[in-house]
Amino acid sequence: MVLQTQLAGDAIDERIDDLIRQIGQQANTFDWFVFPSCQPADLGERVACRGLAGGPDGSWELVGKIGGPGGNWLVADLTTLPSAPPVSDRFHVETVRDQAMLAQWLQVSSTGFGHTLPPADKLEENAFYAAYIRHGFGADAYSLRYIGYLDEQPVTAGTLLLAGGIAGLFDISTPTELRRQGFGSAISWVMTQEAAKRGYQQAYVWSSKLGKGVYAGVGFVPAEIGLREYQWQKQK
Repeated sequence: MVLQTQLAGDAIDERIDDLIRQIGQQANTFDWFVFPSCQPADLGERVACRGLAGGPDGSWELVGKIGGPGGNWLVADLTTLPSAPPVSDRFHVETVRDQAMLAQWLQVSSTGFGHTLPPADKLEENAFYAAYIRHGFGADAYSLRYIGYLDEQPVTAGTLLLAGGIAGLFDISTPTELRRQGFGSAISWVMTQEAAKRGYQQAYVWSSKLGKGVYAGVGFVPAEIGLREYQWQKQK
């Protein structure tokens, strides 16, 4: 991914081509995300133009909806949250407090997203696990993980990131065989409650098409954040 581009001065198109060449040495596909704060102001138009020209050597193409929204972003007003969504009385949510719980969180999250979990003695090879270990587990942590349990069985997981005055919900995942029981909505609601307690007024989440209903039930509505996506791939 290319993020937070800041290009100034002359020869902008040539510098875009140089970046594409560098990426092409390591990858056959990449996403260029253009934010409202990116420079130059017409970066999106320039990226699209270079893509339609086939990149620096004619071997690339833009795919998907060129310059379309960068995913399904939703926003919730934390000052007017709905009541808790319906879920089994046997369900409860716990904050991850130590490495043992983080390993359990990783198990649930990985299973829900269809990923393979590394062996127990190599958990730090997982980027999320390694990063969250560094963030720590204190009460003032800005990176919080949650596990939802049905009795004592972990059934869903999620992450709440607090930074820059904005609360972000991430990694919300329920294994396939445990879905459609309200677990995802319930853990999302708990995270929005925590963000509201800490004084945050808005929460954002990027949703898959399947997940929109999960978040709608806890107050999330579609948001336009100005992000545009340009998907590149090498031609076969």
